[in-house]
Amino acid sequence: MKINNIEKILGVYKKQGIQNKKVGKVSEATGVSKGDKIELSHEARDFQIALQALKQVPDIREGKVEELKRRIVSGAYNVSAEEVADKIMEGLIINEKI
Repeated sequence: MKINNIEKILGVYKKQGIQNKKVGKVSEATGVSKGDKIELSHEARDFQIALQALKQVPDIREGKVEELKRRIVSGAYNVSAEEVADKIMEGLIINEKI
């Protein structure tokens, strides 16, 4: 689109109180007053607490890994094919929901 009469268009904006100002401060440019604030919902706060707790949990549970290693070496770790298939299906269902 080609705009030929810029002065006429700027006049319309000036009548509406919109002026071409240089941006000095963010609050002036966005119309944000110093009294504005952000409030998080209860759900957001709960999520933030849960996320912080999750970050403190180690990625690898060393005790569980050592127990499984010990059971595998001793031959006491027996898992049926049905159990393996069930866990695979559970993982697929969870991934679909995510």
